[in-house]
This record gives sequence, structure tokens and C-alpha cells, in this order.
Amino acid sequence: MLKELHIRNYAIIKEVDIAFNNKLNIITGETGAGKSILMGALGLILGERADTKSLMNANDKCVIEGVFDVSTYSIKSYFDQHELDYDTTCILRREIAPNGKSRAFINDTPVNLNQLKDLGSQLVDIVSQHQTLDLNNSDFQLSIVDAIADNNLDLEQYKLSYKQYKQTEKLLSVLIDREAKAKTDEDYLQFILNELNEANPLPTEQEELEKQLEVLSNADTIQQCAGVAFGALHADDQGLIEVLREIKVNLGNGSKHHPGLQDLVKRIDSAMIELKDIAAELENITEQTQANPSDLERIDARLQLIFNLQKKHRVANNNELISFKLEVEEKLNNIGSLGDEIINTQNLLNDLKLKISKQAAKLSDRRAKAIPQIEQRVNELLVQVQMPDAQIKISQQNLGDAFNPDGIDQIDLLFAANKGSSFQPINKVASGGELSRLMLCIKSLISDKVALPTIVFDEIDTGISGEAAMKVSNVMKQHAAKHQVIAITHLPQIAGKADTHLLVYKNNDQDTTQTYIKTLSKEERIGEIARMLHGENPSDKVLEAAKELIG
Repeated sequence: MLKELHIRNYAIIKEVDIAFNNKLNIITGETGAGKSILMGALGLILGERADTKSLMNANDKCVIEGVFDVSTYSIKSYFDQHELDYDTTCILRREIAPNGKSRAFINDTPVNLNQLKDLGSQLVDIVSQHQTLDLNNSDFQLSIVDAIADNNLDLEQYKLSYKQYKQTEKLLSVLIDREAKAKTDEDYLQFILNELNEANPLPTEQEELEKQLEVLSNADTIQQCAGVAFGALHADDQGLIEVLREIKVNLGNGSKHHPGLQDLVKRIDSAMIELKDIAAELENITEQTQANPSDLERIDARLQLIFNLQKKHRVANNNELISFKLEVEEKLNNIGSLGDEIINTQNLLNDLKLKISKQAAKLSDRRAKAIPQIEQRVNELLVQVQMPDAQIKISQQNLGDAFNPDGIDQIDLLFAANKGSSFQPINKVASGGELSRLMLCIKSLISDKVALPTIVFDEIDTGISGEAAMKVSNVMKQHAAKHQVIAITHLPQIAGKADTHLLVYKNNDQDTTQTYIKTLSKEERIGEIARMLHGENPSDKVLEAAKELIG
């Protein structure tokens, strides 16, 4: 509820502080006193556009601040979502600087205008002959039916299931697209895999083949070098091994007499053994190294195949080529697994569709049962607000499998203003005054079911008087028993129902005209309502009539 409204330097208001109660707050005043200015100031903290022309003093900033008790509203999630400090007392503030710059705040935290507007719409609902657009909104019309049908819990459960259904539906679409693309690539991937399987590259194969190629390409040189070395070591008379053998024999004769020569004989013996091994390996290399053109051609062809595959698939070696081959195998396997995943997802989607179908059908049935109650009760209330020939009718259309976030129903609120008139959409047939009174009836009907924001009726009494005004005031009073109502009115019948009566008036202060607002005492209320009944200087009878209206 709106507890306080502070206005400074706005239009012809220098500074006013207004306190509201939690029931019926009535605002009256002569035409031109500034009631519309008050609504303009309220609109600013609800996110309306600002204008520097609205500054009373062009050299000072304008400040509008509304203090709200939000303890009964379920709006903490809004504060969490926007990272705002939450408190049961919420302050909306708007500042307009002389240079035209406008700033908005929620609990002293700067916010953008859309954030202020979003929160403001949850705190205040302004109803005027020009601001009853909610009645034409299909979501609002559906919310009326759900409120009377007590669908809140079931609707929340449906919304969760519907969200999961849409997510699964999206996943299925992604999987089908992926499978279609994969199937397009399947033949190509299989061709690549067949080519790699046929080549069958091995991890160390390339290095080994390159070594073999090096040997075969230089076989003559290798044979010549190895043969010369073998001859030098193993020639019959002049070979190094034979020379060492003779040296060993000579030293052996002297080694009996000198221990140092014994050690040298042993070392020559070891050298001869090593040289014999070297000679044997040289002989082996010479015999095995043969210039074989067919082997050379085979190895060269194999290396060329490996190199071409590496180049084709942009890898550096056989290990990377083998890894690529495994990736291709995995992609081909996944094509098959996508089919299984699609089947499982489709089955899940079918189960979810069955689930939301049942939930939506339950919601639809409860709505169907609530609609006659709504029609009957609203039509009764229309009689109470002096619209005896007006009626509403609620059309419920089942959309079948065309699920939406609220179920399978298209709800349309239709209106007939006169006897014999056909029911048509509200925005085509209802006047501003009729819309306002219809909104009052609907708000009163659902006030027991939902936590409504503060409702502001801005001169919805235009065009009615007498008994009609009295009936409108009774409905308004009933509504205000449970929810805060602020009403701007010219009718004494409505003003007489006030729990708090606020008077807007103008005074001339030196060279300026200023608007003021004050809370009236009981005696002041009698005088104001008497003025509304009969103008200035009311008679005793008029004063008595005013007292009777106040009760």
C-alpha cells in the first residue's frame, strides 16, 4: 500500500507531504485546484516520462518520493532478480534536474526507467477513463478467471511442466538437425575411415621406413666403406688384428718378468676381441646391404602414401593421423547413437505432453466452472453501479494441442452495454465511464482471491450522479475494506465514504499560485461535502445532508 507521497517543486506544488491509510482515501477539490497535478506526480514514480516544464522553480530540482508497505506482496524475487536491497518498506523516488536529466531510485539504488515502471505496476494500478487497458488484455482477462477458479497452485505446477516440455521440444529439434547434418556427412566420413583403415598407419612406422630408405638409397657407399674397414681389420698378413696378435706374442715373452707388461697383454687381448666383433659386424653389414630397386620402390611408395594422408588431414605425424582416425570412428558411432537419443527424447516429450495435457485440461475444467460464477457476480455488481442493462460474457475457446504458458484456453471478455445488444470485445463497445465501473466491479470480485496493488480511481464517476453515485460508492467502500483505494472524485456520495479525506486547493502567495493538500477533520469534511452538494455558503439542510452522507 502507498503510505506516503512527498512532492517538491512540481508544477504549482512547492512542497507537500501526503499520508494515506490502508482503506478508502478520497481526494476532492475544485476544478483546477491541482488534482491532475497530483496524478502526474504519482505517474512519475511509476515510470512515466519527465519534462523540465513541470518544474515550479526552473533553478531547483523536482523530487517525487513514494513510500510503500510491501510486506503483503510477493515481490522479493523482483528485488533479487535486479540485485536491489529488499525491505518491507519500499521507497520509489524520481528526481528531475533543471537541465532536464531525470534519475530514478528504488530504495536509494539508481535504476533505469523500465525497472521503476515494472515495479511500480506491481504496487499501483491507476484506473481512469483513459487507463483501463488491462480490461482489453487477454492475460488480465485470464487472470480474473484463474483467481476465481483458485487455479494458482495448479497453474504454477503447469507452468513448470510447460517449461520442461518446451525445453525438451527444443532439444529434440536440435538433435534432429544434428542427425540430419550427420547423415549428410556419413558417406564422406565412411570413405575417410575406409581409406585410413586400408592404409593402416602404425605409430613408429614412418621413422623406421625413413631409416630403411636411407640405407637402400646409399647401399653402394655403405658396402664400399664397410668392406674397406673389414679388410683393414682382417687382412691375412697386414690386418690390424694380425698385427695386434704378433704384438701380444712378443709382449707375452717379457710379461713373465714385468707385471706392467702382463696388464698390457690383457688390454691388447680385450682390444682384439672388440675388433673381431667390429669386423664381424662390418662383414654382416657388407653382406646384407644390397641395392634392391623393388624394396626401394616399395618403401618410397609407402612413405608417399603416409605423407599424403598426413597432408590431406592436416596432421604432423602418424600418431596424430591415428588420433584423427579414432575421431572419425567416434563421429560415425555418434550418428547411430543420435538415433537412440532422438527416440529417448521423443518418448520424454510424449510423456511431458501427456502430463501437461492433463494439467491443462484440469485448469480448463476449473475455468469452465468458474466462468458462470464470474458472469453472474459481475453482472450483479454492474447493477449495483447503476449499469442495470449492461452484461459481460466470458468466451472460453479450447486451443487443443496449441499449448501456451497458461494452458489451452483463449479467454475473451465480451460486453453488452444495453438490452438487446450483441456481446462484443470490450474495447469496441464500452465507453470510458463504463470501463471504469466495470473495472471497479471486477477488482472488487477478485479482491478476496489475490493480493492487489493499490488501486487509484481517477474520476471514474464522470457522467453519473444520484443513486448511481451512491451505488458506486458502496462497491468502492466494500473493495477498500480489503485493499487500499485512492479515489479522485467530484461526487459527494463517494466522498462521504472516505476513511481519509484529502482536499486539494490553491492559494495565491505573493506573486505565485501554489497547490496544497491537507487531511480534513470530521468538521472540515462536512463543510467540503456540503460545498460539493450545493456550492459555497451551504444551508443547514445541506450541512445535514453532508452529515448523513458521512454517516
